[in-house]
Amino acid sequence: MKWLGMCMVFLGCMGLGIWYSALYTRRFKNLVSCRKAVLIIRGEIAYGRTPLPQAFFQAAGRVWGAVKEFFLLVADRMEEGGARLEKIWSQALQETISDREMRKEDIRELRELGDTLGYLDAQMQLQILDLYLNRLEQSMKEYEAEKKSRARLYPVLGTMCGMLICIIIL
Repeated sequence: MKWLGMCMVFLGCMGLGIWYSALYTRRFKNLVSCRKAVLIIRGEIAYGRTPLPQAFFQAAGRVWGAVKEFFLLVADRMEEGGARLEKIWSQALQETISDREMRKEDIRELRELGDTLGYLDAQMQLQILDLYLNRLEQSMKEYEAEKKSRARLYPVLGTMCGMLICIIIL
């Protein structure tokens, strides 16, 4: 019975380490999706003179995960009308993107983007999107540097903690 408990603790700790590693990788993939969506929106505004709801639909169709859900929700609520973009953006952000999907700093920057979009002319919106893209690129570089070490560290750390607990149980 003791051995069964030790195996369960060990496998649980190892699984937790693998889960944290996958979570960290998913956060980076969400940043990449967010960058892709903003680039699509920027292109739609710059070259197609597309209204924001349709630009958000276009972006949502080409990305995945929580970012896709976010842009779909924003586009749907904008089509319904009745509220300002910054309020719709903030509510959709709260509903779809959690701390598991992105870091708090990245969520804050995305919220700030929503506060400035929608009521300016096309040229100003393009400048705001460019500024956000620059910030996002910097955040992605920092995250990429951390991701390589942490994605390897978490499974090893989980396994080592599991072994330590098993040794203590013995």
